Amino acid sequence: MSGLVAALLLGFNAAASAAVVGRLSPSIATAGSPVPILSLTMSGPVGTSFAPALTASISAPSLQGFSPVLLPAPVAPAAAVQPSLIVPQALAAHALPAPYSEHGARGPPKASDEGYSAFVANGVARTVRDWAVPSDEILEDHDALLVGENHGSLASVTELARALPGLSKAGVTVLGIEGLKRPNQEAVDAYVSGLADVLPAEVLLFSPRRREAFAGLLKSARETGVRVVALGLPLDLWAREAAELAAAKTGDPFSTFMRSPGDQLYRAQIGYEPGYNEAVAEVYLTRRNQSMAAFLAEAMASGAKAVALVGQNHVEGADAVTLKLPGDPARWGSMGVELARLGLKAFSLTLTGGRFVDAAGARDDREARPASYARAAQASPGGAPAFTRTGSNTGLFHAGGTVPGVAAAH
Repeated sequence: MSGLVAALLLGFNAAASAAVVGRLSPSIATAGSPVPILSLTMSGPVGTSFAPALTASISAPSLQGFSPVLLPAPVAPAAAVQPSLIVPQALAAHALPAPYSEHGARGPPKASDEGYSAFVANGVARTVRDWAVPSDEILEDHDALLVGENHGSLASVTELARALPGLSKAGVTVLGIEGLKRPNQEAVDAYVSGLADVLPAEVLLFSPRRREAFAGLLKSARETGVRVVALGLPLDLWAREAAELAAAKTGDPFSTFMRSPGDQLYRAQIGYEPGYNEAVAEVYLTRRNQSMAAFLAEAMASGAKAVALVGQNHVEGADAVTLKLPGDPARWGSMGVELARLGLKAFSLTLTGGRFVDAAGARDDREARPASYARAAQASPGGAPAFTRTGSNTGLFHAGGTVPGVAAAH
């Protein structure tokens, strides 16, 4: 049994462990011969980090800032994986640019400019003026609301922070965040429950460019009594899993594949290597969906509702990650599929528009998710926040802002 699987099982009781072992350790049998290559579109650049896209998965505009999660109040047992068992991966921080919004004609001020803080606060207030998502209606017949984001989005985090009081009234007791890592669960519990007044700085290292936004989200959870649950494991564990599986599928040495998550994903985007591409998809999509679903379900008391903030590629939507793979992309599953296997029904919400950490992030998101933005343009031609259902268990929420170049798209 791999080290990752062993670590995951620490978070479940014996009965639950037996039920999920099979799914957390998928067969490594070599895939059959490839059929026409299928290119999938991802919700953010893969180069910088993997948390976003493949989670959207692990490669979004800045892996570090992708994975907010909201969880309800009932205090479940402390995270199964203890800080002493896993050493968190240190993620490199990038220069902090001013947040970007498509609403403004002039460029945003620099972080060093006077009045920058007021600019951010006012911009966020404008962007989140309307949640527009019928949370009560959705949660009447769903156990969980999965919000699929681009990990460079500020709107996804600030929208949830503002909407959390209403979500709590609708029965939400748990908020799951992909970016938060399991080794930090104890510190998160202490802060959100009020046992500690300060949140350790290392807890939000996963998203340095969205640190303030996530701090606001956890503060909102603390004020509303919603428990926040870490859905992520350190990324170096996933990188090792991918390398081990690729070696088993191809027969090549482990060292051939052991790279950073971003490098592993990029390699699977630029070409198709039988066995390797399937290993990357299985680990960063299927296995991560399984572990996040298990962590979320474990935190939910009977009858409780949950919200989870994860990368777009972990929820059902019109656009997916750019990996070159043979066959149907649906074979790699989603977090909703994994929750269904655990007896929970989920609604997948794709989030577009609103504010991003910078202009490049907003542009990349539009270019990577053409189908979602085309739908957003139809639902909100004037650029106002809008919600639209795209299926019985799926929907799209446009957080605001015009969508240049896609208004006429179909």
